Amino acid sequence: MKPKSFPELFEQAERHDDYWVAGTILEFTEGVVREMKRQGVTRTELAKRLGATPAYVTKILRGKANFTLETMVRLARALDAELRVQLVPGTSGALTRTASS
Repeated sequence: MKPKSFPELFEQAERHDDYWVAGTILEFTEGVVREMKRQGVTRTELAKRLGATPAYVTKILRGKANFTLETMVRLARALDAELRVQLVPGTSGALTRTASS
């Protein structure tokens, strides 16, 4: 069997929820890091605000924590920020392709 091209592999990945979950986690953690930098908040300080350990904050920032909405809200509040979750129209058509495959 011929190896698939990158675009084919990418299209295949987009069909799986894991791809979208990983992207959302990455987007969220990048937002946390941006806000921490903006405020000059260290991992240790964020851990204190959360009542957690710095190791837990590191785990969160690496995307290895259980990202419940509650966890995300707690992080946002610890940074005096607001979490907004929204649905936007998809542009990739990935779900349409999955449903018809």
